[in-house]
Amino acid sequence: MLLQTLKTLIKAGTSALRSTCGVSVSEEHITQIRQGHLSFPSLGELKFSGGTLTQVYLGCDESLGDQLAEKVGPATQQTGLQVLPEKLRECIVEEMDTRRPRGWVENQERDIVKIHSGGNRSFGFRFQTDSGQFYLMAEVPSRAELDLAKGGEFIASMVATYFPKGWFNHEVLKSLPFIDNFLVFLRKTEVDIQVEVPGENEMNQVHTGVLLESGNFEQRRALCVSIDDSDPDGHIWKQGDVIKARVGVQDRALIFFAKYLGSGDYPVHGSATIKCVYFSLPAELKVEQRRRAFRINPPETISVEMEFSTEESPVNPFITGRLADLSFSGARIMADRETLINGLQDRTHVLCRVYFPDESKPLEIVGVIRRASTRMVDRDCKQDEIGLEFLIKKDNDRDALEFIRQYVLSQQRNWLSQRVHVAGVDQW
Repeated sequence: MLLQTLKTLIKAGTSALRSTCGVSVSEEHITQIRQGHLSFPSLGELKFSGGTLTQVYLGCDESLGDQLAEKVGPATQQTGLQVLPEKLRECIVEEMDTRRPRGWVENQERDIVKIHSGGNRSFGFRFQTDSGQFYLMAEVPSRAELDLAKGGEFIASMVATYFPKGWFNHEVLKSLPFIDNFLVFLRKTEVDIQVEVPGENEMNQVHTGVLLESGNFEQRRALCVSIDDSDPDGHIWKQGDVIKARVGVQDRALIFFAKYLGSGDYPVHGSATIKCVYFSLPAELKVEQRRRAFRINPPETISVEMEFSTEESPVNPFITGRLADLSFSGARIMADRETLINGLQDRTHVLCRVYFPDESKPLEIVGVIRRASTRMVDRDCKQDEIGLEFLIKKDNDRDALEFIRQYVLSQQRNWLSQRVHVAGVDQW
């Protein structure tokens, strides 16, 4: 599905340029964008629902933008800058492989905007034309991510189909038929593969990708994974390097070791390719329990303020709310009803002030929004629910995390002591 969505964007971009202003595309390029902020020469923004995409940015260089500023034809008063976003939306919806996708155009203006890239699933598209360069940028989800967001049973059914009964009770799986089935499972579900590559000073570099296929590399079977092996720190992957790969399946982690064989370009559509790397096939799979941070529901109301740092506003906006649950590594926050914010973006960095009872001042800690959604409280009222992961940017954040850890442990001990008392002999 990930490859199909990439193909959809390539075909839609080419078709929209041709039908809008008669511009032919000579080359298409796809780049996997790392996490961070980037400047983007925007023409507009598209939003979608009911499909495989939620948001697409489109832009162009100055040369193409000047041509698009001319009228499309004598029968219309709209320029190419006005028509292109709508035409691109139509092409994407027509190509999107879902039942009832719907899209609309937002923020249609020619300007340089700051965009935050989430990494892993962030892709940039460049269309080379005789009139200049046309760009698209989108977060392209995998099949597993879409199923998780919908709360579906796809992953569970795939596990039941391709995994043997009782697999989670084994420590090591060496059966060749199961390993083959495991590779089919990876390809069909597109679950994340976290790859640790040896780096400088015994520090491992962690990359995340998706299995594209179990194919061939230099006349031997190999795993083809969508990872860009270029490293911003200058580390060069060497042929024969042993990598450690980790795949999360339900409450287990499947771990295997493989050798780095090389890299290449995987064809998507037309001249467009994505970077990929090749690994040797695993000989065995080690099964481990996935570590999950213990969560507590605070027994008392704990207020939270989240401050957002923006370049556009001199005054940083913030959301107020309360802790719904808390763990060593993150929290779930229910925003106050009167502070609803529309379009709250994932991966936004925030400064949190947590007002613990009996503390003279709030605890400050930096976090990143991993999930933001609005749910119904009752028929007439909605409320923002925010999933937050804590970050360590300075020493004060380590102290704050240690405070949270001790608070969670103390509440856990209280909860266990009450449970032991209830189960005691004295109740009889």
